Amino acid sequence: MPITERLRKFSLQPKTQLEDVVTTNYICKDYDASTGNKIINNYMIITEIGRGVHGKVKLAEDLDTNELVAIKIVDKRTRRKQLGMLRGNAQVDAKLHKENEQKIRREIAILKKCVHPHVVRLREVIDDPASRKIYMALEYMEGGEIQWRDEYDQPVLSISEARSIFRDVVSGLDYLHHQGIIHRDIKPANLLYTKEGIVKISDFGVSYFNELLAGDRVIHQTCMEIDRELAETAGTPAFFAPELCSGEDDQQRVTKAIDIWALGVTLYCFVFGRCPFNAVTEFELFDIIPTQPLAFPDPEEIDFEVCNDLKDLLYRLLAKVPQERITLEEVKIHPWVIADLQDPQIWWETADPRQRKIVEINDEDMVQAVTIMDRLRNTIHKLSSSLSFFARGFSRRRSKSASQAAQIPNHSAISSISFQRSMTEDQHLDFHKRDSPSSASSASGLMVHFGRSGNLTLPCQP
Repeated sequence: MPITERLRKFSLQPKTQLEDVVTTNYICKDYDASTGNKIINNYMIITEIGRGVHGKVKLAEDLDTNELVAIKIVDKRTRRKQLGMLRGNAQVDAKLHKENEQKIRREIAILKKCVHPHVVRLREVIDDPASRKIYMALEYMEGGEIQWRDEYDQPVLSISEARSIFRDVVSGLDYLHHQGIIHRDIKPANLLYTKEGIVKISDFGVSYFNELLAGDRVIHQTCMEIDRELAETAGTPAFFAPELCSGEDDQQRVTKAIDIWALGVTLYCFVFGRCPFNAVTEFELFDIIPTQPLAFPDPEEIDFEVCNDLKDLLYRLLAKVPQERITLEEVKIHPWVIADLQDPQIWWETADPRQRKIVEINDEDMVQAVTIMDRLRNTIHKLSSSLSFFARGFSRRRSKSASQAAQIPNHSAISSISFQRSMTEDQHLDFHKRDSPSSASSASGLMVHFGRSGNLTLPCQP
């Protein structure tokens, strides 16, 4: 799609209306009779497309809409083997589990509130209080992860492609910063293509939100609480800003500028097929990043001449002192960024975050991001008819999915969330409370069970 057409399309989209993210408080697993594929509620799992320390990502089909989605599956509890801890300690475990769930709550709360053409959209959160897992259904980024280098560490993107991708990321990041959100892990692996070639920012697992950072507010040096949290290790070391590499007590204040630095490293990767700062160990890397001057490969190595405008932009993005680093407002008017735009004014208007509503994420949002268990005991009469439809729907979807399965391509694209290592998933879920639950009758021979806690469980069909 031509750049101007894309920009005009986005400029016509609503700027303030937030799409509701569905929150579902039960999990029902089934299997497709023809393919054997697992079905979780109304999603049929097709294949695994991502795996890491924090969970897995599955490609799935929404059986109600026939759309493909990415299901991020995360564990509410932190597993000791992820941290290299062998022996258990109840207090330590409880603290780790609480911190892990808090991170999940934060990611969900942020994703629920963000609506932007260059930010991956959350569609549904499936959280059953009886399950250790939380399922996040995100828009499927069919184009996958940006491929920016080949097996010989040579760049594969043209300058024009790198510039177009960079503009998309700048627009999305400017929106996040205007909302008071610092991403903290901007890198190529967290930038994904739609099938139309639009780039969106993904993976908010280590992101930080504070309403004091939103809009055009000026934050003073006295905001020590913000400083302390942002200074905690998060993100990918090769993309760390110099102010994150210091272990000194008098380290420079940490701000949104850490994302600007990571944006600069990302652009450098796109253009040259390598990171600007490299070392054998993280310890060496943390010493090199704050001290080693920025350098560019020889033209013979990369087969093209780096223009002065691009050099200037990279120098300013990768300024060692955060106060001297270029701002996103300055990035948007930089000559290299707008070089191929016939009418930069269209992009400036489209990329202006002030056209969009400021999101608010308070303590209540964090608490209610997951485990929002409605007390359905008082509304059971509304469920009687819907559960009958629920049962018939599964039967319909199983028969329908058999004919559709052959039409679904073998997708290998990376999901809406990028991961780093590995973990395992529970083999099954227990759909019935084992504490002598009371029951209420419903249609089609199904039983709605309430445990002593009052939580509802929905059994699958026998």
